[in-house]
Amino acid sequence: MSGAFIVIEGADGAGKSTLCRNISKALESRGIDIVVTAEPTHEGIGAFIRSGEAGSISQRTEALLFVADRNNHTEKIEKMVSEGKVVLCDRYFASTVAYQSAKLDGDSSDRGWLIDINRRFIGIPDATILLDIDPAIGMGRVGTRGEEISKFERLDFQNQVRSNYLFLAKEFGFNIIDSSRSEQEVFSEAMSILDRVIR
Repeated sequence: MSGAFIVIEGADGAGKSTLCRNISKALESRGIDIVVTAEPTHEGIGAFIRSGEAGSISQRTEALLFVADRNNHTEKIEKMVSEGKVVLCDRYFASTVAYQSAKLDGDSSDRGWLIDINRRFIGIPDATILLDIDPAIGMGRVGTRGEEISKFERLDFQNQVRSNYLFLAKEFGFNIIDSSRSEQEVFSEAMSILDRVIR
């Protein structure tokens, strides 16, 4: 079979990790060679971003780190797809644009600038699924994880992120799924989308 590049996007608490896990199991059961990955990555620049060791930096500077990580990641994704693998990515360029153009403590980057710098370093996914959810519900889910709350996990910020995602979905033709529904309903709709692009 030919390879494919699939991206799952969404704000915090939308269910991206759960959906990626369920899709991966389903495709593996069909004998499909699938690789699940995420951004920021867990090595090199991505690991540096995740570590928080950059300290207090502007969103613009942070965005450039994400783009650098994405450039390396995209090269690896393109190689895997050329080898016939299905690559399933938890977050891609839309996350950088949606989050970095939302105001956090008065700081934000211009959405147009973010889209422009990402265009030069991204691959074109065969399908992008945006899990859309009311931020209040998403934050409620995040609160049940028992994890430390990140700087991004504030309701006012997440409302901006959702608006940015919906703008990007219209601009780039993302498939939107209402992820406030049950896990099975979300999974079934996602698979109906992927069945059209995975051959």
